Amino acid sequence: MSAADTYRGRAGTAVYLRCYPYDQWRMPVHLRALEEHARRLGHHAPEIFLDNGVSHRAARPQLTLLLARVAMGVVGTVLIPGLWVLSLDDHTADSVALFLRGHGAEVVELPHHRELALQ
Repeated sequence: MSAADTYRGRAGTAVYLRCYPYDQWRMPVHLRALEEHARRLGHHAPEIFLDNGVSHRAARPQLTLLLARVAMGVVGTVLIPGLWVLSLDDHTADSVALFLRGHGAEVVELPHHRELALQ
């Protein structure tokens, strides 16, 4: 039995945010919005992964950690504001999302304000 099999039944939720350049003002606003959306979906106390001040072209240590936790089965739902947070390059962002989904994680993008108003 692998580590992934051990965790499958109780995989948690994670939030991933990346901003470049470093943003001390808006990052907490985005984080709060993702945490509130997680609660609306019934996911409480998500694990937080922040690469604040890290370019999409550079190594992103928190994204690397998140990918490892998803691969191990520890994280089963990943909340992001949009695929662009994974990379500004669409092909790369799609590849990262495919990796997450391929390891059994659900990738949930934050809905736009109009969509929230309809819920």
